[in-house]
Amino acid sequence: MESLTTTQKTFAEIQADWITQLRFEELPTKVIRIAKLCLLDFLGVAMRGKSLPQTYPVEALLALHEGIHGASIIGGRRTSIPYAALANGTYGHSCEFDDSHLHGGHPGVCVIPASLACAEGKAVDGAQFITALVAGYQSMILSVGPIHRRTLELGWHGTKIGGVFGAAAAAGKILGLSSTEIANALAIAASDASGTMEYDQSGGEIKRFHAGLASRAGVEAAILAESGLTGPRTIFEGKRGIHSLFSAGRAAQVDKYPLDSFHILNTMFKLHPCAGTLHAAIDCVAVICDQHDVIAKDIQKIEVGLIDWAIPHGAAIITPVDAISAQFSLAFAIALKLITGNSRIDDFLDPALWQDPRVVEIAHKVIPLAEATPDGADELFARVSIKLKDGSQFTHSQIGPRGFPSLPASDEDITEKFRALTARILPDQEANALIEGIFNLESEPDLGFIFSAMGKIG
Repeated sequence: MESLTTTQKTFAEIQADWITQLRFEELPTKVIRIAKLCLLDFLGVAMRGKSLPQTYPVEALLALHEGIHGASIIGGRRTSIPYAALANGTYGHSCEFDDSHLHGGHPGVCVIPASLACAEGKAVDGAQFITALVAGYQSMILSVGPIHRRTLELGWHGTKIGGVFGAAAAAGKILGLSSTEIANALAIAASDASGTMEYDQSGGEIKRFHAGLASRAGVEAAILAESGLTGPRTIFEGKRGIHSLFSAGRAAQVDKYPLDSFHILNTMFKLHPCAGTLHAAIDCVAVICDQHDVIAKDIQKIEVGLIDWAIPHGAAIITPVDAISAQFSLAFAIALKLITGNSRIDDFLDPALWQDPRVVEIAHKVIPLAEATPDGADELFARVSIKLKDGSQFTHSQIGPRGFPSLPASDEDITEKFRALTARILPDQEANALIEGIFNLESEPDLGFIFSAMGKIG
């Protein structure tokens, strides 16, 4: 990225220029492929998420917009464009199964709902839609990535902070805003950047809404910018800008996020429905159980080596009190795997399992330990050592989670995940048409097949 010290343009203006100039023809094949997978993955988790009780409060907000028919929400209803983004984003984030990014939280559930809401009713083809998604992912990572590690330390949620910018960028691209208007949209969206992570300490389902609220805010920012509202162009690097405020004054690492790299390529696709910091540890337990005859009652203790920042963000909760605390509990996830052999979404959401004495007993034997990242491993690595009462010990390490760029998910992985999530709620014919359309998205003249499938979910 062009250095801010050598140009008179602000960070928001530099981003805006790149967003407006981005063309589908410039996108590498691998970027197009990942964007398609992100879309399919989002639709699967959002369709499943609509049925979950943690999303039911969305109905109170939708009731305020009854009779407005601006954009579709999953399930066949329509509402205002911003609130369609809010609802679909909340549905997508409710499973804790949506894509994530080590440097920005959860881009898909902020960017994609905003893009869908703004694209409906407009002459947007598949190639244009892919381009908007890439722009949104890029802006989200550029905006929050330079301070993301610091926000984790302080307890801010990167998804809610950065999501408003990703949504504004994608919405602005769909709406055809000028560079000046997109710069203003980013600056306007900043007024909605916030969101704490206290949920990873004691629970609270508000976390599910962070994505939807960010997506709504980004859409509104783009619409307001198009209508002439302005914002502070120094919103990132300014004295009272995002980078200073949300890092408690620490210097932002802007140069580590070059504009000429497509940051969507570093997206992680979740293959377990829980916090990304838990995935490699779950995989390690599975390997140990496959290779050795481990019986839960014989376990004395389970040590789990993780990067230091993953301990407060995933290992602080022992006994869950709600779905989100189950999905942010390393102890519960490991105990669940050892007792049931599973890591399914229905298991994480089952209150009976949160209190199951067998699960609780094993959960209290899990000991998280901060460790340095091994050579050749990713920050989301894990080392699991299970010690039995007879003194025997079994250890396995993994360089990162399956689905992370270093252990990438295949097209088949995401397709299988989509089918598993929607098997009971989306007719096979619609599922097949949706999958085929997404994998050929650049050739689709419009997005009607997506909105059709969204409407089939009850």
